[in-house]
Amino acid sequence: MGMTSAHLRSLVEPLRLGPVTLRNRIVVTAHATHNIDTEHLPNDDDVAYFAERAKGGAAMVSMGTTAVHPSSPTPYGIYHNFDDRIVERYERLSEAVHAHGAVIVPQLGHMGGRTDGGDGGVWAPSGFSHHLYGSVPREMTRRQVDEIVEAFASAAERAVRGGMDGVEIAVGHGQLVNLFLSPLTNRRADEYGGSDEARFLFCRRVLEAVRERIGGALLMVRVNGSDETEGSLDTDAWLDIDQRIDELGIVDGMNVSANFNGSVIPTMAVRRGCYLHYARAVRERVGLPVGAVGRITDPAMAAAAIEAGDADFVGMTRAHIADPHLVTKMLEGREDEIRPCIGCIQMCQGELGRHRNVKCVYNPVTGRERFLGDIETTTAPTSRRVVVVGGGPAGLETARVSALRGHDVTLFDERPDTGGTVRIAARTEGRDGLVDAVDWLGNEVRRLGVDLRLRRTAEGRDIAALDPDIVVLATGAAETLPQWAARDHRRLVAAADVVSGHPVLSGRVVVVDEHHRTNAMSAALVAARAGCEVTFVTATPGPAELVEPEVRDDFLTLMHEARIAIRCSTKVTEFDPAGPRLLCHLGGVEALTYRHTDDHGRPVVRPSEVVELEADWVVHTWTEPRSELFDELPDDVTVHAVGDVMNPHRIEGAVHAAFRLAATF
Repeated sequence: MGMTSAHLRSLVEPLRLGPVTLRNRIVVTAHATHNIDTEHLPNDDDVAYFAERAKGGAAMVSMGTTAVHPSSPTPYGIYHNFDDRIVERYERLSEAVHAHGAVIVPQLGHMGGRTDGGDGGVWAPSGFSHHLYGSVPREMTRRQVDEIVEAFASAAERAVRGGMDGVEIAVGHGQLVNLFLSPLTNRRADEYGGSDEARFLFCRRVLEAVRERIGGALLMVRVNGSDETEGSLDTDAWLDIDQRIDELGIVDGMNVSANFNGSVIPTMAVRRGCYLHYARAVRERVGLPVGAVGRITDPAMAAAAIEAGDADFVGMTRAHIADPHLVTKMLEGREDEIRPCIGCIQMCQGELGRHRNVKCVYNPVTGRERFLGDIETTTAPTSRRVVVVGGGPAGLETARVSALRGHDVTLFDERPDTGGTVRIAARTEGRDGLVDAVDWLGNEVRRLGVDLRLRRTAEGRDIAALDPDIVVLATGAAETLPQWAARDHRRLVAAADVVSGHPVLSGRVVVVDEHHRTNAMSAALVAARAGCEVTFVTATPGPAELVEPEVRDDFLTLMHEARIAIRCSTKVTEFDPAGPRLLCHLGGVEALTYRHTDDHGRPVVRPSEVVELEADWVVHTWTEPRSELFDELPDDVTVHAVGDVMNPHRIEGAVHAAFRLAATF
């Protein structure tokens, strides 16, 4: 048991799961990685990715949804298991994971009606669309039903032949099996529809065919606690399904998630442990080992779930994306060193939507294990004196990696604590998790012996006095007068100041978003909560277009509840604070973004409509780099810059650039 804390001992107990024994109770559940080649087969990056999590101590890792048939849509880079080409890839993955003592299974499924814009048809139990894309499928024939059942069985056989310990069947998450189970999407009049028992037939046939083909290998199912969709399966209906599955006597364990419109990953705004009550209800109904998921962010929460009887094992998937060595650190009593998952979904989910592989905002190695895995643990050839100016994410990551590589590091920051503007952003409703990451970075630089000089505005002479070999400026950006403002005015304020609480706004407030991220929405919410009449203005067709859809939905829900008016496709062209009230002269971006033609087809530019908005306060997002120190440092000092001092970044841009920079020292 090593140095594991007493309150975590329930996590290190082995668990028998069918033919395998999990070495502890923490698993990495199925999730897409987009680590695929042009044939949608797992590549070398996928091998390195899953091997690292096995090396870090996870008991079992599950590969994300693997389509079993060419008729399945393949959004966000899911795997294909259509023929024997995947067997050799499975062999490499299973060998790499088994070398570190973990169990590995792929999740097998069919995306059903979840179209992805491909040129194929949409296979579903009935001609009813439920996904956001809206394509209406044709009802599957009996022959097609038989074909998919055989496809599941064949895919499972290939997995086991490739050395996998077994398979997990996707029964929930709005995939094809779920569509057959739900009365909302299964409106068939044959033996597969019309009653609960008939709608279960397809699921039963799939599970029985898979079990027959894989023999005694591990067979898991991932089910829903609820579809959380009106007209579909609620908790009671799912518990009946779970009992039917259990009574088949061929399944070894259940992994409980939720949602019908896709594998919805809870954002930072969702409470931690959001699906634990579903797992507990399933565990009380069936005799199989049951797994829980849903923002289980740290070992203490996982242990509490086990001890409370919520589950037999716990999925900590995003926690392992953030820190693949979570279990090892827990076993060695180094819980304070575990890098926390903050629930931002900016890169674990967001990168998939951009057709890139999985990454993490605060862990630059994630998804790049093959290339960057040794950087943090490799001592630099020569120890150097490194001075970092700025204690935001970029500065902290530079200091952390530099210290790990054996350099003597000093960090200056004018604030009383590290974290920079992230601490301000964390004050926003539903965004408090942001602070966890900068707290971790701050704790790490302290643990590694970085000389922190807080409440110190570093000047050129202060830096030169340390005789540095390398200076890194991570001084960030400062709010400045927007280009559309004729002159400064006390009622023109920056979004960050509003979120900080100074000044407190009143009356009519116009928030001008030129950042297209979350800061303007945060300021709008703060103003609305203070009782202001708020109008949100953006030049783009929708608010915060650089933000992941799930996070944007969180904000838009709150903005709707707060009665914030939103004006899209509207660009600020002038601001005049004269007069008893402030007027914002706003020009529609039609003339800037749409091309018009005259009667002869020749392009013309039409003047945009000019509107005026009355405001007592105008909030802006304009920032410029704080680069004054460049001119104060002597020419013989090697100076680098990273983060917003270069240009405004999202958090991951600053952190990842800092990691790469520190790796060169």
